Amino acid sequence: MGDSFSNMLSRRNQRADVYSQADFWNEKARNYDGSAVSMWKNQALNACYEREQFAFIDKAIGDPKGLHILDMGCGTGRLSRHLTSQGATVEAFDFAEETIRIAKAQDPSSSIRYRVQSSFDISEVSTFDVVAAIGNLTVACKTPADVETIVRLVHRALKPGGRFIVVEPFHDSFLSRVLRLTTAGYADILTRNGFRVDARKELHFWPARLPLCLAAWPRPLTVTGYYAGQALLAAGGQWLGLGDYKGVAATRVG
Repeated sequence: MGDSFSNMLSRRNQRADVYSQADFWNEKARNYDGSAVSMWKNQALNACYEREQFAFIDKAIGDPKGLHILDMGCGTGRLSRHLTSQGATVEAFDFAEETIRIAKAQDPSSSIRYRVQSSFDISEVSTFDVVAAIGNLTVACKTPADVETIVRLVHRALKPGGRFIVVEPFHDSFLSRVLRLTTAGYADILTRNGFRVDARKELHFWPARLPLCLAAWPRPLTVTGYYAGQALLAAGGQWLGLGDYKGVAATRVG
């Protein structure tokens, strides 16, 4: 199921207005299934992306057992379930109610506390050991000022020494989603608002992503293209900014 290619391109061209609306993600949740609800149409590519994203987050967190973690913009709860399976206590929210419905349906007996909420409505104070997000800031925020607002809310919600870990497609080019911001610009916002940046990493070789994401290509073709791109990224593409998503881990110090 899903949109025609022409409709996908039309929405991409209007992404600044479309991707930031809950209605878009609610419609995706109704029309797609599996990881395509909150990621790409090619679910074999999504599986490759997920492994790489989770690996960065796992390394940044360390042992999550016993930690209180907020999954910010959780989509259908993929990261929440991953962290819970390792012993973390997880709260999660998303502004699209259909994705939260799907997240809850994945495991009705789960201890994960899901809610419908915007990232701009984080109200906790010194509550979480970790706040983590995948593809949230670059959709929720239209300007760097919006990012700064959320960074300040996350700073307040974290315990002293808590960690803020994001995996986001930070770009100031045609690859941007709603937000146009470089990784360096995001790091500057973090340091201005009481964080120390601990790690930055380029993820997912974007030239390989462009042809692979728009159709449900066979898994062998997808995996071959993905790993060929990753080899090029490892061979020097990271220095050229050729990653699509960027992993950034920071610690609250202020």
